Amino acid sequence: MDDFPTLTAADVKKASLKIGADIVGIGPIDRWKDVPEAENPMAIMPRAKSVICIGFRIHRGTLRGAEEGTYFSAYTLSGFDDINRIVAPTAQRKLASFIEDYGYEAVPVMYYTKSLGANIGKPAVRPDGSLKPKPEINFNFRTGGVLCGVGEIGHSRMLLTPKFGPAQRIYFIITEAKLAADPIVRGICDGCMKCVKHCPANALKYEADDNIEIPNIVTIKRSSIDVIKCRLSHVAGGLSSYAPDDVAPYVKNIVNGTEYSAADGSPRPALEDIENKVQRNVPYAASALKIFNSPSALCSKGCVRACLAHLSAEGKLNLKFRHQFREQGGDNA
Repeated sequence: MDDFPTLTAADVKKASLKIGADIVGIGPIDRWKDVPEAENPMAIMPRAKSVICIGFRIHRGTLRGAEEGTYFSAYTLSGFDDINRIVAPTAQRKLASFIEDYGYEAVPVMYYTKSLGANIGKPAVRPDGSLKPKPEINFNFRTGGVLCGVGEIGHSRMLLTPKFGPAQRIYFIITEAKLAADPIVRGICDGCMKCVKHCPANALKYEADDNIEIPNIVTIKRSSIDVIKCRLSHVAGGLSSYAPDDVAPYVKNIVNGTEYSAADGSPRPALEDIENKVQRNVPYAASALKIFNSPSALCSKGCVRACLAHLSAEGKLNLKFRHQFREQGGDNA
């Protein structure tokens, strides 16, 4: 057998930072042993030994215009779309090449799998006649970040890291290389519930939970979410300053209702109807969908900004700034 050079976790981390990642963590594949096959990296690479998570910061300054209500495109483009489409894929390619130069296969796990039609194809058949999961495997990014030791999921359902809080995007590489693992991160979210309090769409709930139990590893505690209400704000921009006057009452009627009915007692519209009414009639959201095929990111008020402001004010983040993100006692404090 060929005499391959040794690849260590330290080598991978050094290479990751050199190519531009701000965060890197490694999880052993056995942390996924109880994860359903349709979400499991072993279904992609049966010989996998490690999963590598690399993260890229969302510059706090890209949220400044959204915080002031004056300039949203910095977050939409630089803090969201550019990372997803340019920065991360370029870094993933370079890191995968680095690993494969050591003789180990490396699979970049891309952000836009769902946009390609995940889990709607015909499943492959194993030699014994059983069926594999439908393509594409729907890898859970935020849970993956936890299992790779880069952060924990807060009540907001966002991944929180010790350095950036909720302000990063993460990506993965699955590899055959057996690499030293990072420990599970705990203790960032303090249960302040600012994310729930300041969600403009009332999408997060105080009492209800949607916890994830990963046996013998970690219990992920998070609030439950009304996905339709979240999409109305984050994706469709129905509560933003871009919403036409005739759209805002329609959105508020849904946001102030339940998961079954609108506030006026009528049945809640289906997601498709909501998107036709709202997203395509909010100019900014429609443009983001057409040009970038991505969410307009017109919210982030509770799950990102309120959380970031709180963690920053409490001194819980390793990355320090000369000024707080939000003045104490100010709007949404």
